[in-house]
Formats: sequence, C-alpha cells, structure tokens
Amino acid sequence: MYIEFKTRRLEKCYRERRKREAAWGETVARKYVQAVNLLKAVTHPSHLGAFPQFDYEPLTGGRKGQHSVKLGHRERLIFTVRKSKDALIARMEEVSTTHYDH
Repeated sequence: MYIEFKTRRLEKCYRERRKREAAWGETVARKYVQAVNLLKAVTHPSHLGAFPQFDYEPLTGGRKGQHSVKLGHRERLIFTVRKSKDALIARMEEVSTTHYDH
C-alpha cells in the first residue's frame, strides 16, 4: 500500500526518531514505525491480521471506515484506506489513546 499522513507531525514522527520518541516514548515510537512499514508492505489492511502483535481491527460505530493497530498498552494507530487508480492508499490519521476504555 501507499502511505499518506494526515498531518506533518505524523509524517515527521515517522521520519525522525527524536520527534516520535518525544511524542510517545521509545516503545510506542518503535511500534509506530513498524506499523507504517508493515502497511507499506501489505496489499490490503486485512492482511495485518497475520501479525497478532499489532491487534489489527476495522473500527465500527462512529469510527466506521477506519482501522487501527496496537502500538502500546493504550495507544493505537488509526488509519483509513482508499482506492487510487493503481493501488490502495493508507492514510495515517492519528495515534489515539482515548477511543478505547481500557
């Protein structure tokens, strides 16, 4: 899949280790890069189910149309997917700590 970032901050955090570690800490920062790289490598988001450490799930309710992968205890990367002419594009929307109650 191709990758897009909703904000420059998300893109900078992907490209710059110091920025992502300052934003989320070392563990979540490392998993963020791993998750984005994994999204680059798969052809469809459902393929993320083969990687249980990321706990992939399509979201429902008010977040229908979005997907998430686990980055830390409470942190999840939220992304959307759309079709382009040649491939799917995954857009990194946010790193969320609030949409789950656990």
